[in-house]
Amino acid sequence: CISYAYWIANQRNIPLIIHIADYSKEFESYQITNILKNCSKLICITEEMKLKYESMLGRRDIEVLHNGAENTCYEISKQPPNLDSNSSFNLCFLGGLFSHLHGECIEDFFHVVSRILPQIPKLEFHLYGQVQPKNFLAKQLNQNGVKHHGIVMPLEKRFEIMTKAHCFVIPSTFDPKSNLEYKFSFPTKLPELVASGRPILYYGPENTSTNHFLQSANIGICISRRSTQNLTDTLISIIKNYAAFYEKGKNARSFLKQDYSAKNVRKKLSEILKFY
Repeated sequence: CISYAYWIANQRNIPLIIHIADYSKEFESYQITNILKNCSKLICITEEMKLKYESMLGRRDIEVLHNGAENTCYEISKQPPNLDSNSSFNLCFLGGLFSHLHGECIEDFFHVVSRILPQIPKLEFHLYGQVQPKNFLAKQLNQNGVKHHGIVMPLEKRFEIMTKAHCFVIPSTFDPKSNLEYKFSFPTKLPELVASGRPILYYGPENTSTNHFLQSANIGICISRRSTQNLTDTLISIIKNYAAFYEKGKNARSFLKQDYSAKNVRKKLSEILKFY
């Protein structure tokens, strides 16, 4: 696709703007590297990815741009989720489930849910999005306490889902080989999750862009070493001390508006697209 876009840009004598959402070893091939070096503008989604491509390509004009949080998400933060004696605790994963991105990690959440249910029977793990491959997690997605809802359509439905959630989980594979590529990436919906004010539980390696983002802004709860016992203890603590975790999450959202509001992201994109 990149080669075809480069050919069209050359044929039509028009600028070629490339926005890289994921790092791949394939981008280090001579052909693709040459295109990335010579395209009109190059955009990455994280600072870590920018540094990687700067060292790889020798460019010093790479921009960083990621999806921002719509104002609706900030309104959600004003609506605390229901947590009375009759309500369930809604643990939520919002996004596609991919074996190469979430395998060797997400399985631990299902194990922990099954361990906690006897103590906290109203715990529910809700997952939204596609599953690739289709048989990935087939058994776990049907276990007690787990509800997989499939793809969210229309996309605006995600705001209703976010309102009902008590805590969002962000899993990142502990598999060293997969981590080499995925560590530079960033979940599409992370700014929106932060803006919602709900606690965020990150479970994955320390060297990912997601972990750096959350840690640098003192957001969420980060577990960077694989341990079902630690994950179990942390989740029980969040449930039993939810008011404190919710207050911290709500206070953390304010920093986003400068660089990660949808309005400011669109403004930055408009500036990037100006050539004359």
